Amino acid sequence: MRRRLLQAASFLLAGGLLALALYGVDLGRIGEAFRQADYWWLPPLVLLVLVGNLCRAWRWNVLIDALPPLSPSDETQASPATKNTLEASFSSVMIGYMVNYVAPRMGEVARTANMAARTPYRFSSLLGTVVSERIFDTAVLGLALVSTVALLFDRLSVLRTQFFEPAWNTLADLPLGWIVGGSLLVVALGAGTVWMVRRMGQGNSALGRFWRKTVEPALVSFRDGMGTLLLSRRRGALLLSTVGMWGSYLLMAYLPFRMLGLAQPYGIGIADAWALMAIGALGLLVPTPGGIGSYHYITEQALVHLYGMPAEAALTYAVLAHGAQFVFYTLAGGVAMLYQGTGIETFFPSPPRSSSPTPAAKDAST
Repeated sequence: MRRRLLQAASFLLAGGLLALALYGVDLGRIGEAFRQADYWWLPPLVLLVLVGNLCRAWRWNVLIDALPPLSPSDETQASPATKNTLEASFSSVMIGYMVNYVAPRMGEVARTANMAARTPYRFSSLLGTVVSERIFDTAVLGLALVSTVALLFDRLSVLRTQFFEPAWNTLADLPLGWIVGGSLLVVALGAGTVWMVRRMGQGNSALGRFWRKTVEPALVSFRDGMGTLLLSRRRGALLLSTVGMWGSYLLMAYLPFRMLGLAQPYGIGIADAWALMAIGALGLLVPTPGGIGSYHYITEQALVHLYGMPAEAALTYAVLAHGAQFVFYTLAGGVAMLYQGTGIETFFPSPPRSSSPTPAAKDAST
């Protein structure tokens, strides 16, 4: 019930933000802009989406290869078809993106579960690599936002009045009691968690045995997955795949301007596309289905206030840039599931009935 309520709230949030983006916009002009678009740019855009996600899948492969060696029993249980391959990781990434449009923030769990079902690695180890990957991407996004401030230095006053000051005023309006109470609650939860962890690991009770035999090994494997970014010896592959991925994202942000004929009239070049890509990524952090609504709203506001673009043109760009990826991820994720013969139960598997289940299945069910 809680998961359903959160999903309903995310769809309501997406609808509200999308309504804000559409408010006062002439939809007829958006339709006319799409009719006049230069669709010769569409195949390169789709190719860039493919290349960017192949680079992401390749980087994930590199991180998985840096996990501690599998035990001999795990190696013997794994068939050649279930080895860590680019095809398996790419399919899992596509399925994860597809699930994000239905259940926000569940895409990472879905792609991890799918990979765990196709490889002998534990679910928690693979999830650790995903978290490590996300931390790395967050750092890159932080650098991109810092560079955005430099690129848009002459527009800092607009950024301050349109984005930073409203956020600061909202924070300043919060009662002091709420801030203090929230801080104390976080401290209390942290202290309670530490106490519970120590308590569960002691004694020979059923809870203690469950902790030592099930939870603690999962935490250890999760830690191993988190450390792959630092322990991987293939630093060149990590760097090259990351550059290829973010470079593809940059061109994916730029080509829709060329397709809609907006680049030259509003002086938008590659550097501007980089700044808008970083700003648009903030919209994807909002817990809406696949960034629907949140991406459209923040991108529209950035183009209107920073580049003086009409709302109709700005929203047309946001719809095209987001819609191309939505169609690609939905089709690719569906094809991947059909190709694998995968059902939704793969992402929430029940414990197998065999006497010696694989670590991947055991951990995924946990």
